[in-house]
Amino acid sequence: MEESWKTCRSTSNFIASIIIIIMMSSCILAVNSSSMQNQCQGHQIQRPPPLAPPSLLTADDEAFLADHNKVRLHAGEPPFVWDSKLASYARVYAQKRKQDCDLIHSDGPYGENIFWGEGNHWGAADAVRLWVREHRYYDRATISCKPGKVCGHYTQIVWRESVRLGCARVECSNGDTFAICSYDPPGNYVGDDPFAFNDNTN
Repeated sequence: MEESWKTCRSTSNFIASIIIIIMMSSCILAVNSSSMQNQCQGHQIQRPPPLAPPSLLTADDEAFLADHNKVRLHAGEPPFVWDSKLASYARVYAQKRKQDCDLIHSDGPYGENIFWGEGNHWGAADAVRLWVREHRYYDRATISCKPGKVCGHYTQIVWRESVRLGCARVECSNGDTFAICSYDPPGNYVGDDPFAFNDNTN
């Protein structure tokens, strides 16, 4: 009887040891599994950056901006950024001029250059080129146009404090071309240097 009891006890101890070993193994596996899961989750969190939204600028918009910024770069001025509010303002006014194509300013709150060309073959580069030709009439020594000459279209383009740009171009009812560019803040303050920061707060 005693031998039988000892055998049963040994068997019970053996089974208990096996159960403990199994439980410990399960815990180790659970910890390892949790660590691996955390590592995997860490990789999943690192998503690639979202793709940049497509440009909303039209080919005409991009041409106006690029041609202006070529001039700004040559003059040592910071580039313009395209402004949708200014572009919308320019488009609305260009539509008003579509019926007559007259060179009349909008008298709005922004700096402004306007262009007219006979026929419908005139593009953004043509308008900017015409305005920039006035650079020869600007006298940096006197900070003004040469006597009897016009240079305000050029000085508005290179005006350092003007940083935002919006333009529009339309074919008029008579087949000619009208273009307008709006600049903010506006430039061409009398007596101020286009190539310097000026105090126009007063």
